[in-house]
Amino acid sequence: MSQISVAIVGGDLRFVRLSQILCDQNFNVLIYGLSHPDIPRSAHICASLDELKDIPYIIGPIPFSKDNACVFTPLCNTYIPLEQFFRVAANSFVLGSVLRPNLIEAFETHHIRYCDIMTMNEIAILNAIPTAEGAIQYAMQHSEITLHNSHCLVLGFGRCGKILAYKLQGLGAKVAVEARSTTDLAFISTYGYEAVPLNELKQHLGKFDFIFNTIPVVILNKEEIDAFNPEVVYIELASVPGGIDINYCHERGILHVPAPSLPGIVAPK
Repeated sequence: MSQISVAIVGGDLRFVRLSQILCDQNFNVLIYGLSHPDIPRSAHICASLDELKDIPYIIGPIPFSKDNACVFTPLCNTYIPLEQFFRVAANSFVLGSVLRPNLIEAFETHHIRYCDIMTMNEIAILNAIPTAEGAIQYAMQHSEITLHNSHCLVLGFGRCGKILAYKLQGLGAKVAVEARSTTDLAFISTYGYEAVPLNELKQHLGKFDFIFNTIPVVILNKEEIDAFNPEVVYIELASVPGGIDINYCHERGILHVPAPSLPGIVAPK
């Protein structure tokens, strides 16, 4: 049986570990836009993107692009313009992730077969576990108090918000969760958390020691930030633009902890 060829383009330490797994399983692995001493010797390090032309499967980074201009390559200085990638990937099936509408449109315009793995619950739900664990790790590192008995607010009740609230409660924190949906608010109460409707958020903000945001929309502006406990630790888990006015947050001296791509940092395997 001939080897199946798979290319890995860009990505963080998760993709280094993935290259090891694929090589161990006898895939023909090609690497571009990824540099690390742990990349297996049996993997082929490509000198140019053109070497990936007609490779049947290409695995892209998480997220696929941060600036809508190039493929995300945090472990090396290789610049991969999206248009160049699309040209090379014309006959490939691409596994991407966190594909924004403009990227989806570009894939479809170029007639490239693709899948966004973060739309798959079996992937995204499990991916929320290291995100939640990493958020808790960051909270501990940036505070002089325990999470036990602290007042924690989770903004958003999606996959990550659900798991994070559950794990915070397990550590003895007093957990509140913000949501818009009345259904979500009912579930939040049922799970034993304090339910905070979005339209009542401002009046609750002053009591929290930690705020974890999972919503990629700015909902915390000057008035909300002015209501913060001055010693609060704000941890940003959402993708750009995040949930807060960063400039005003810094102006007020609020501790703002950016926490992007936590799975690749705290638990790449």
